[in-house]
Amino acid sequence: MGTLGGHSILVVDDEPLIALSVTDALSDAGAEVVTAHDVGTALQAALNGEVSAAILDVQIGASNCAPICAALSSQQVPFMFFTGSDNHDVLREWAFIPTLAKPTGEAELIANVEALLAAAVTD
Repeated sequence: MGTLGGHSILVVDDEPLIALSVTDALSDAGAEVVTAHDVGTALQAALNGEVSAAILDVQIGASNCAPICAALSSQQVPFMFFTGSDNHDVLREWAFIPTLAKPTGEAELIANVEALLAAAVTD
């Protein structure tokens, strides 16, 4: 079992190839992965109580991830942003949330998810 074994990670990205790449990296590290390519599907997954953490793209089609952030926060699910944007209202509103810039390597992605999960345990 990899370092993320026993964790279910929600990946929200409207770009299927990026979502697939992130999913593969997380799966290789032992995580169960739930993917969503739109806000509605992501909200359902965020509110079902079965995810350990989430990785969110900021811009999802014509929408942004603000409602997903609120849903995850209400469920006390830790999350991080994985985005190519560095200047978005959501990033300013949720400035205390870790942000990882696209593109990034698999090892850096996994290390950031591990840190996110570890910080959630100590909170």
